[in-house]
Amino acid sequence: MSGNASFPESILVMGTMSGTSCDGLDVVLCRIGRQGQPVELLALNSMAYPRAWSERLQKLGSEDLAGVKETEEEWTAWVLKALKSCAAEWQVPHGQPVLLGFSGHTWYHEPGGRGTAAIGDAAALASSLGIPVVADYRSADVAAGGQGAPLVPLFDAHVFGGYAGCINLGGIVNLTLLPSDGGPVKAWDVAGCNLLLNRQARRLGLPYDAGGQRAAVGHCVSAALDALNTWPFLAQQPPKSLAAEDLVLLHSVLDGLESGEDGLATGVEWVATTVARDLEAAPNPGRLLLTGGGAHNAFLVQRLDAHMPAGWTVEVPEAMWVDGKEAAAFAWLAWRTVQGLPTALASVTGANMDTCGGEVFGNFAVRGGQSDPRNIEG
Repeated sequence: MSGNASFPESILVMGTMSGTSCDGLDVVLCRIGRQGQPVELLALNSMAYPRAWSERLQKLGSEDLAGVKETEEEWTAWVLKALKSCAAEWQVPHGQPVLLGFSGHTWYHEPGGRGTAAIGDAAALASSLGIPVVADYRSADVAAGGQGAPLVPLFDAHVFGGYAGCINLGGIVNLTLLPSDGGPVKAWDVAGCNLLLNRQARRLGLPYDAGGQRAAVGHCVSAALDALNTWPFLAQQPPKSLAAEDLVLLHSVLDGLESGEDGLATGVEWVATTVARDLEAAPNPGRLLLTGGGAHNAFLVQRLDAHMPAGWTVEVPEAMWVDGKEAAAFAWLAWRTVQGLPTALASVTGANMDTCGGEVFGNFAVRGGQSDPRNIEG
């Protein structure tokens, strides 16, 4: 990977992630080397959404344009307050960031249809924070015929290349296969995960099933597993990606079970067997890195391990990487964007070429470790 000669040895970049689970905002601070490596995860704050915000974001896809704009304005203000708090907390031990990689929060994702969009006023964030902000990572790839997701596999390849694969157990399960022979990176969305399990936990009056304790006492219902396996998305070949709205059939099956515990147990077993099925044809099995909120679910990790095809072993990294990897990926992708380097791989998304996505709000250049208002040319 080539870097710009004017870059210092490393820069500080913040990144955010607000995922489909709608449970909170992750904010990280990364130190990124001149050539994009190493990536050091210095700090992480995971801020839970108040219940009202969580419910509001879950309903975002069904709001009219006026409602979406109102939500965007108020959510951006909430995010700005969180980012300023993080920057103030981290200033003394680490210093000031010079760039923010902003994930936004997905409004809709329909590649091949109306496209992809996320809420979050990046221009307002850049103005208020006084640093450039990179946002809207997906649109360029969708315009090139791609799925616009997943975006993290390029980060996986550069930062976790010692693994054979990476799984993110977020609202949706994302799988990255990392070839050992220099071949193309392959990745796709596999299935719903925490979006399914958290919904079943709410039947029990819980926001989520901590550690998988309630799933562990439930019963896996084989007829429901069979029904889940009729989900048409499973028959599609990669590249493929998911949005929360694509999980309606899965929710209906699990909601129809007698108890929330049975819904959780059946959901966990289905996620584990579906992931294992997608790994069976992988040519180079090895170590599989598990991150995302689902990696804290001990019962889910146990069931994944039990179903692993031959040659695969699961590993859970330190907690900061479990919770902060996707936000760190957006920080690193922002670094790629301002360098003019690809941020999405055609081998992953199905686009007609690798693309450099992300729109930069505020000009960016670095001299002597400080940003100044000149564009960097890749």
